[in-house]
Amino acid sequence: MPIHTQNYRHWEGTLNPSHYTRWWIIAKAELKLLAQRKIVRLIVAIPPVIYILAHAVIIYIVNQFPGSLLPINIDSVFFRNFLFNASLFIALIAVFGGSGLIATDLKNNTLSLYLSKPISWIDYLIGKFAVMGILLGCLTLIPGLLLFLEHVLLTDTSFLKENYWMPFSIIAYSIIIILVSSLLMLVFSSLTSNSRYAIIGFCAVWFGTPVIYEILKVITRTSKVALVSIWANYDILGTALFGDSPNYAMHWVWALLTQIALIALCLFVLHRRIRAVEIVK
Repeated sequence: MPIHTQNYRHWEGTLNPSHYTRWWIIAKAELKLLAQRKIVRLIVAIPPVIYILAHAVIIYIVNQFPGSLLPINIDSVFFRNFLFNASLFIALIAVFGGSGLIATDLKNNTLSLYLSKPISWIDYLIGKFAVMGILLGCLTLIPGLLLFLEHVLLTDTSFLKENYWMPFSIIAYSIIIILVSSLLMLVFSSLTSNSRYAIIGFCAVWFGTPVIYEILKVITRTSKVALVSIWANYDILGTALFGDSPNYAMHWVWALLTQIALIALCLFVLHRRIRAVEIVK
């Protein structure tokens, strides 16, 4: 009986994706997984959409019905408050969308599988960060610019001439919020294989530091201790970017340095946690 052999043919496709797009493979896979979860679609999508639409309706009413009873001025403070008051929705996105980004990989031992592919730890980190960045960007950066554009289209040209700088403030403020919030959630997700513990750690910082600030403020009788609160830092930077009067006895430079230090600390911890798995591999 003759024996037939079949040789392998050379694959003419591209084996590895571009070095600059490898992270997108991870981000796209995570976004697909999040979109398949019903609770994520309900909690992460619906409340922020209602929040954004409410501000869009306010802008429309104020411009189309000047004699309305809404005591609201559409100015720099309005857009700063829109970004600043999104803290609850940012927490919802972080809890339901970001708590398991790295923790689930540690639990299922898939982090070492990622790093066994032609993917570096930087590609892995950027891919996970992109998930949080896209979700938070759809809550802060994109709606903020669209609301500004809506007001410009509904009002006269004098508003744009006087506030031409505001889109840059919206972009800068959104980037600060997205960077710190995303990296903070990824840090707690990398410290445990249980996403519940990551949620507890993130909420402790997100909601606990403002409480600590209020306690220290009563004890010291000064607002110079605002640096201990993550949202007090956001408020200080927001007033500086949007030209509002400061609410704290603290210069915005110190708040900026605090945020830079927090970002550096988060990157250091993430580097150690991810590289540890890569070294063991």
